[in-house]
Amino acid sequence: MLANSMSLMIKGTMQTTETTNNRTAIARSVLKQKLNGQSTLERGKERTLTALTWIYRWGWASSTTLEMLVGTQRSGLAQRLIKGGLLVNTKTHSRRNEKFLPGSFLTLTIDGKHMVEINRMEPMPYEHRPERVNQNHLMHDEMAQRITADRLTAGVIIDYRTEKEMTSRSQNGVKNPDVVWIFQGGKKVSIEIELSPKWERDLDTFIHSSLVSLSSKTGPARFDQLIIFTDAPAILKRYQKAFIPGATFWTWRKNESGRWTTD
Repeated sequence: MLANSMSLMIKGTMQTTETTNNRTAIARSVLKQKLNGQSTLERGKERTLTALTWIYRWGWASSTTLEMLVGTQRSGLAQRLIKGGLLVNTKTHSRRNEKFLPGSFLTLTIDGKHMVEINRMEPMPYEHRPERVNQNHLMHDEMAQRITADRLTAGVIIDYRTEKEMTSRSQNGVKNPDVVWIFQGGKKVSIEIELSPKWERDLDTFIHSSLVSLSSKTGPARFDQLIIFTDAPAILKRYQKAFIPGATFWTWRKNESGRWTTD
């Protein structure tokens, strides 16, 4: 579950000065524990770099995901980074009201990209032009980001690899997942977000390449496990049936006319 529940209890507003001072002391103590020895300025810089690095690795992010990532709610983090010239906010084209479809998305400016790269040992290509973001994939990618941020901040996983980061390491015939989760001990789990059904060649190719990525017949498997997330019960049912041990699928090849046929 991505959302956190919060209970609120309201008492009378009349209180003594001593009670107010006690509550102030408690609040300061709680804040100190949250900062873990950092000053508020240091904590702010850490949150900034965390948010910018996330966008650097994924390509873009929503303000909702960034708030999840740094453990705040409606803190105005995105707006501060926009005003600071580190991020650009772009409205999405779609007007659909979907849970995982952000109304806008954030990308790095040249200054934002530079801030990440001077603090990062592994630079990578980053396209900072928002018009290059494929808005047809926004809902799919937003779901991948939120689920990953949720598991990362909860301590379920210790790191991740985005599809963008894995592009240069792709192997022929091995499925490149939407994201990879890395667990304590080095376990690598391939994560797939499926919001629309695959059919015929696309489905068979997905099954085959997924099985290849989990196979250890010719050496260590690329991934230890595969997890598929979907919001459609019918899609879930189809995949459960397709991956049952003993289930069959077709392998496809192009014939002399350049058309795909099954073997």
